[in-house]
Amino acid sequence: MNDSTKQPSSYEAMTKKEADHAKNTKAHPKHDDTPKSSDELTKKDSAKTKKTHDHIQDHQKKTIDQLKETLKEKEKEIKDLKLRNLADITNLQERYNRESAKIKTYAHQYLAQDILEVADALEQAQNSLEGQQKEGIQLISDMLQKAFDKHQIEAIDPLGQPYDHNHHEAMVMQPSDTEKNNHIIQVIQKGYKIKDRLLRPARVIVAKNDQSAT
Repeated sequence: MNDSTKQPSSYEAMTKKEADHAKNTKAHPKHDDTPKSSDELTKKDSAKTKKTHDHIQDHQKKTIDQLKETLKEKEKEIKDLKLRNLADITNLQERYNRESAKIKTYAHQYLAQDILEVADALEQAQNSLEGQQKEGIQLISDMLQKAFDKHQIEAIDPLGQPYDHNHHEAMVMQPSDTEKNNHIIQVIQKGYKIKDRLLRPARVIVAKNDQSAT
């Protein structure tokens, strides 16, 4: 029998098989396919769940803090707006009260201005008449004066007083031996005022002297 066709011995066959197995084991290392225990899986899931829960809580806390800050700012804006509106309402109310009081106070101003001509006519008639006619004019003048007093209408008769451009109208300025400089020598027409408001200035003649009279 030819040696080239000789079959391998049992030892050689076994050695070759072990060599092939070692080669395969090296080329394909063995993986640890041992299943995890339930405790290990539970711990892993719990850690993951806790991390997710903490993240959600942090996000919620930040959101709540932002909402609180926004709410605080809005409350301040509303408070400021309320104070401004209250101040505006108070100012309007005070202005309304002042205007109402002024209207009430000077409600008869224009009527009083028209009646002044009647008062002037009565005064001229009283100075020019005598006897019973004068007494009748005096009675009417007294009635008119009571009406003036009721509505706080006051005559301005500044004879001998210093000239005041706020209440007097200078018609003439002339020297005087009896009055000081810039004092009223004569009242041509009485003035009138209702409370603190001028109805008509008094028309007067004012002293104009180089030196004050002694």
